[in-house]
Amino acid sequence: MDEELNFFLKIYNTPKPLVIVTRSRTSHFQATIYCSRKHGLQIKTQSGGHDYEGLSYVAKVPFVVVDLVNFRSVDVDIENRAARVRVGTILGEIYYRITEKSRTLTFAGGVFHSVGVGDYISGGGFRLLFRKYGTGGDNVIDAQFIDVNGRILDRKSMGEDLFWAI
Repeated sequence: MDEELNFFLKIYNTPKPLVIVTRSRTSHFQATIYCSRKHGLQIKTQSGGHDYEGLSYVAKVPFVVVDLVNFRSVDVDIENRAARVRVGTILGEIYYRITEKSRTLTFAGGVFHSVGVGDYISGGGFRLLFRKYGTGGDNVIDAQFIDVNGRILDRKSMGEDLFWAI
């Protein structure tokens, strides 16, 4: 019983975010990165849905949460069997948009429809279809990333090592 109590105390007895940033322009996040770096704050992200591990809102150091909920869209390209998905989209939205256009295509997504796609893919993206189609992360063909200097990088400009690390 003491181990269980200690576990919960460790999780809930931690600093909370100083601020939660939910903006709709990339430039707002670039400014958040600049300010956080200048003031020595850690940045944590949440990709629109629930946080399966509960790590977005707890830390042992002062931090800022960047909630990407306003970065939501799904554009399905049936001809190329691909979709452009923004990081704040939840998995259920992806399933819905694909089903609107095709009854034969799917996305190797997770069990919980309310998880943000960014959290799902960066966590590996395991699901029942992964043995046949790979994980969610295996199916990403490009990504945009804002680095610590505020530069927006895509797969080509960030390089393969960073691309596969994210």
